Amino acid sequence: MAISTVEELKLELEKSNNEINIIKSKYEIQVSELRKEVSYLKEQLMAQQDMLKMAVDYADKLGKELKGLKKRIDSGNFQSIH
Repeated sequence: MAISTVEELKLELEKSNNEINIIKSKYEIQVSELRKEVSYLKEQLMAQQDMLKMAVDYADKLGKELKGLKKRIDSGNFQSIH
């Protein structure tokens, strides 16, 4: 009876170890997929951040040009294009 119980315990331990390995493998796959998704989202955010920075820089440049144009108009140093 003791030998049978020991064998049963060994089988249960083996099953448990196999189950642990399966769960660990699934976990590693999920972590890998999440890392890929986070990397993709990071790239997207960086691209959007770059586009916003370019838009803000362009708006700032236009604002400066408009101020310069206003100064020229106000000072009478403006010649019509026509």
